[in-house]
Amino acid sequence: MSHLEAVLAYTRETVGRESGSIRIGQTSDPGILRALRDRLIDQAEGETRMWQGVDPVLGEMAAAEAERLGRLLALLLPEETGMPGLRLVEDEE
Repeated sequence: MSHLEAVLAYTRETVGRESGSIRIGQTSDPGILRALRDRLIDQAEGETRMWQGVDPVLGEMAAAEAERLGRLLALLLPEETGMPGLRLVEDEE
């Protein structure tokens, strides 16, 4: 079964060499993943605003990328709806 997880890795910057990364931690906690999703979208939207101020064409390209990122993350990490396991029970009078 597939699941989504975030990995925190340390990557050393090198010039002319291939650099490896060291995994520091990982999580599949939905709350952490949603917080990361929200931050990634905020960052993409900020970059879009920055590029729109510099060049309208680059701004449109950044906006399209931000929108694509938002759609992808919405599919992978939908908004939490209510409490899991709870359901509406209708009165049977």
